[in-house]
Amino acid sequence: MFFKNFWKKLSPDIKNTPKEQQSSQEHLSAMIRDFWQQVKNSEQSLNELDIIDIIKNINNLLNENQLDVIAEIAVGDTKNHKIIFTADGKIERFEYVIEISRQAPDLQFFEVEAFRQRINNVDTFVIKSKGSSFSLGATDLLIQYKESCRKISIGIMFAKTVPEEMIKQAETMALIYLDHLLGEYDFAVRVEAVEFLKIDQSATTIPANQFVTIFDRLWKEDLKHTGIFNIQEEQWIVFELTDLKMLVHRNEVANSLLGHENYCYALNVIVDVDSKETLSLVYELEDAINLALRADERGIHCQNSLSGGVRNMLWYVGNKQSVLQLVKQITNQYNTLSVKIECEFDPLWLQYLRWVECYQA
Repeated sequence: MFFKNFWKKLSPDIKNTPKEQQSSQEHLSAMIRDFWQQVKNSEQSLNELDIIDIIKNINNLLNENQLDVIAEIAVGDTKNHKIIFTADGKIERFEYVIEISRQAPDLQFFEVEAFRQRINNVDTFVIKSKGSSFSLGATDLLIQYKESCRKISIGIMFAKTVPEEMIKQAETMALIYLDHLLGEYDFAVRVEAVEFLKIDQSATTIPANQFVTIFDRLWKEDLKHTGIFNIQEEQWIVFELTDLKMLVHRNEVANSLLGHENYCYALNVIVDVDSKETLSLVYELEDAINLALRADERGIHCQNSLSGGVRNMLWYVGNKQSVLQLVKQITNQYNTLSVKIECEFDPLWLQYLRWVECYQA
């Protein structure tokens, strides 16, 4: 992955990926089922191999089933080995990692984990450059941080001298370090931007090994992303986007789940509204969907918009297939309405954050 001096998260461009990689959810599920069936059939023989050969075999099976992710192996907590599925930081492949882990069968010898997790040995963790003696350790990176668009932006300074010819490589190493420090998913989803800064003795910074605690506090206490599904009444704010001729309602309670790994699909239910009677039915439909999704915490209602006679209702949900089936059953009961249902992978919660700077609660 190529990083510039100023690195900002972008929306995963699924539409521009090769057509053969644009699998429907059903096709993806079928590929994952085939993969896991092959793993389960060969589990006994896999367990008898050394670590390198286990990794090689599992990655070959992933390739054969066109699952563009990587498997890594670690010593298991409760079983012999732990299979860690990673997208190597590629957000457009996070869906594969999540679905592979979700559909994993019960295995006798292997545990399954989604994404590279945070390192435990923060103080002693070192990244070394290939081909030179340059390395980065816990106190070699100084961090500045700030809240940005309901996420966290980071400024990085090097606390050691970096040779001119090593600057680009050092910046890439620093990003890899942060990926290990914060964990693959949190670094990709919770960090808004990373900027490399020149050393400033007057700037307030902290060494990288102290940043995780502050990062978690910012996320949960300051930004209020507690990760708790809030069952209290929704808190709607209303604002108008005059240039778009659009009225927007945003549910601030949904902020608690922003970026949550279990709510990474944006479900839009879009309905044409041509009369008060139609609007009344749309309200009924909205309540029915909301009740069904909240019942077992399948999804949270996040936003509504009205523009040009079209009402768009947004939820963030977890299991795409089961939610789509449920929502279609509900919308079929309102066959007089013109309803369109869309559900796309959006771990960054870009749809919810689209107008967050236009109106802050």
